[in-house]
Amino acid sequence: MEDVRFAVIGNGNIGGRHIAFLLETQGAIIHIVCDVDEDRARKGAEVAGCRYCTDFEEVLSDPDVDVIDICTPSGLHAEMSVQAMEAGKHAISEKPMALSLTDADMVIETEKRTGRKYFLVKQNRYNPPVLALRKVMEQGNMGDVFMISSEVYWNRRRAYYDDENWRGTLRLDGGALFTQSSHFIDLIIWLGGIPKSVTSTMKNIEHPYIETEDLGSLRIEFENGCVAVMNYTTATFGQNLEGSITVLGTGGSVKVGGKYLNELTQWNVGGIEKPDLPPGRPPNTYKGGYQGSMSNHDKVLRNVVEVLRGNEEKSVLIKEGRLTVEVMQAAHISALEGRPVDLPLSEEEYSFDLSKSVPFPER
Repeated sequence: MEDVRFAVIGNGNIGGRHIAFLLETQGAIIHIVCDVDEDRARKGAEVAGCRYCTDFEEVLSDPDVDVIDICTPSGLHAEMSVQAMEAGKHAISEKPMALSLTDADMVIETEKRTGRKYFLVKQNRYNPPVLALRKVMEQGNMGDVFMISSEVYWNRRRAYYDDENWRGTLRLDGGALFTQSSHFIDLIIWLGGIPKSVTSTMKNIEHPYIETEDLGSLRIEFENGCVAVMNYTTATFGQNLEGSITVLGTGGSVKVGGKYLNELTQWNVGGIEKPDLPPGRPPNTYKGGYQGSMSNHDKVLRNVVEVLRGNEEKSVLIKEGRLTVEVMQAAHISALEGRPVDLPLSEEEYSFDLSKSVPFPER
């Protein structure tokens, strides 16, 4: 296959990062940048050296677009992915895959029906410390893994929410679990196995002007007996404090820490020395001074190009993205109803609509 032509949809914080990384990706060409804000679309196109538009339909009808790169608010990811594939394009979407399990299944059904490929951005799977941990687990050096813990202690100030009116809304943002912490849920499942139940609590303690939670605690039990606990918040004072995952097994203990899963802070694996790791790319720094996760989007986008050229397999399976959504949906149901939620979800739980639930400050 020749060069892969991308359309970047949404030139906000993350869209700008995608443009920068695509410009570095051999075999990728940015054909068009689209944003409902004409000024942002124009600026993105100037950086990319391409044309711009403000109408998504124009992108869908463009025969020269191979892949639609969706960097829009979370609540639009599923719908736009479906539209892209139905228009004969491949789709890559930022996390989360969807804000509901019904929407995630709509994406899966569309990929199967159209024969197009759907890619999900999970760049933290490429973090060098995460890969080192995954390797010793796959080799059996960690023994039987019995506990995983994750801490996401981040800060998002009012300026963050005021900068984009979709942030902090139930319909388009989904909350601190879906928007800030879904990468950590993905890694917990990637490392832990098949989850069988979720228990959670959620609150809004510091952001009364948004509809969603800013704090939560989850307990996930897996079919293999492993237990995972995750605590997350966007209310940490002043600045981000920690973004970490700790894995305990009968043969070792490893913590991937730092603020952004970017440091191998603890390593005690029987017979295996702590590896010397290459430095990962630094985290994204956005307007307002806050930072996101480690920037391995270059590897995600490289995977898209190589898969479409027939040289690699997809790095994230679509069913893995679905399982992350199912766990997060179960967590919301558990927090709302004050009970454990078994997986897979029941028919009634499957139809749960986060966008129609009661905003957290009113609970």
